[in-house]
Amino acid sequence: MITRAFTGGAGTGKTTSLLRELEAHLVAHPLGVGQNVLALTFMHGSRNRLAERLSKSSARRHCDCMTLDRFAWEICRRWRSRLRASGMTPPDSEVPNYDATCEAAGQLLAFSDVAGWVAVRYPVIVLDEFQDCAPVRLALAQRLHGRVTMLVAADDFQNLNLTQVSPGVAWLQGLNVCEELTINRRTNDVSLIAAAQAVRAGAPLVADGNPSFKIINVQAAPQAAAFISLTMAPDDNKASVLLSAVRAGTSSWVDQVITLVTTKKYRNVGPVPITWETSAENLADATIAALGIANGNGRISAAAILALPKGTVTTQLARWVEHHRRVLGITEFGAVDVRFQVRRIVQRIRSYGALSPNARRVMTIHQAKNREFPVVILLWPFQVPGNVLLARRWLYNAITRAKRRAIIIVQDPKKARLQVPPFTYP
Repeated sequence: MITRAFTGGAGTGKTTSLLRELEAHLVAHPLGVGQNVLALTFMHGSRNRLAERLSKSSARRHCDCMTLDRFAWEICRRWRSRLRASGMTPPDSEVPNYDATCEAAGQLLAFSDVAGWVAVRYPVIVLDEFQDCAPVRLALAQRLHGRVTMLVAADDFQNLNLTQVSPGVAWLQGLNVCEELTINRRTNDVSLIAAAQAVRAGAPLVADGNPSFKIINVQAAPQAAAFISLTMAPDDNKASVLLSAVRAGTSSWVDQVITLVTTKKYRNVGPVPITWETSAENLADATIAALGIANGNGRISAAAILALPKGTVTTQLARWVEHHRRVLGITEFGAVDVRFQVRRIVQRIRSYGALSPNARRVMTIHQAKNREFPVVILLWPFQVPGNVLLARRWLYNAITRAKRRAIIIVQDPKKARLQVPPFTYP
């Protein structure tokens, strides 16, 4: 049983190398009856993309693709009696505590029969985006190391929450199993590649006049809004994305720019309909709050649930209510049951839901992680939280999402912001 890792910058083909290695391994070591490949990532977005890639491989009929949190939950669910016998509390299905579930799963995998069962069921484990593994999730891989063939992809510089080496990457380096990839395969545009390499190396970020990469410093929000509208309005740019270095509501400048884009016309172009990409968790919280059942064990009528405005979560919730009303004659539901159903719907959305690729969107850099778009426009307000190294990682991740064009719009009222990190270094 081996462990092999591929590391390198964004777009260097880590996942491609991972899947190529997987196919070669399965040719040499075919799976037995009842055995599958287990493919794991941290976020549902990257899980969806990995599942799509696996669906085109020769291993497509023998892969179970899930998040590390889901894998941990499956272990805890199967071995609930062992958890209780060991004095541990099984995970709560209504209000999940992902870290606690992963910690419990790691403790279960310390038992040889539990780890052995996983190794027999999944003799090959593929781990993508491994730099995001915090210690509590890293323990799952460490418990299985040596028992299964483990194929891993990671890039420490794409960990957007830490400035030191991530625990997962440090563990791989200690095993001396990493192959560094260096050729960018996402784009062949020299300006985009040069910009990404400069940010990664801590060198000054300079636009060379090529339209595929621009840095624009603006003094007022209307300037930024006009440029965004004129860039995103054409039909062939529907798949473009607007990124923000901060969340909605945390920068008055970013909020004002987006409001202007969606409400004003510039040179007879616009308004441009762009919306913030909302996380499934926020949708669940908003739905539960709208029903007035955030807490307690009260009851709510079917009519009140069906009266909610139609949306991603509420449409599926309405189907559930209608089914119970028609088949069972139930017209009133317990708050606990409704909350549980909402979170189940959210889980399905996180697992399988995806926005249309032709929808114009605005999202944070974190939300864009592991994704790619033809055109990326980044809003960088005057103040960005975190230190300089973290800002470099955010900026790098934003630039490397682009396949054709990357445009950085910097709030620079005194025309001095571009002269300091992360754009320029003394």
